[in-house]
Amino acid sequence: MPTLQLDIGDDAVPFVFLGVSCSDAGHRFCWNLNRTLGTRLAFHEELEVVHKRRPVTKHCVWRHEDEGEGWTFDVIWNRVPEGAMIPTLVHFDYLLRVESMFGERSDALLEGLRTMRRVAACFPVDTAAITQQEVLYYE
Repeated sequence: MPTLQLDIGDDAVPFVFLGVSCSDAGHRFCWNLNRTLGTRLAFHEELEVVHKRRPVTKHCVWRHEDEGEGWTFDVIWNRVPEGAMIPTLVHFDYLLRVESMFGERSDALLEGLRTMRRVAACFPVDTAAITQQEVLYYE
């Protein structure tokens, strides 16, 4: 007898992800981002990520919220000395998680990041390339 599986959830990821390569430390990168783009990034939380075959890693998260415009983005320090939060994205120092209610803001953010000094690269990240997606669902 065949087994059937009921799929109730929505497979669409509610975020857009950008990967950034930059040699600056997290607080310096966020300060430069605030200065360049006029954002208000502030420390939000520290994530502890448990990996299968590696030690636990800790990653700082900075958040910018703009309720009037209806968008939020987080800067996640992906690559720390202990290892990367997302192993398949080890070439990115930072991941930006963008959530926008009224239209797409990631394109403007991407262009702004590319103009910043000391940012070596900035690219959209395909959600299929992200392993352990559950670590990116935090409050």
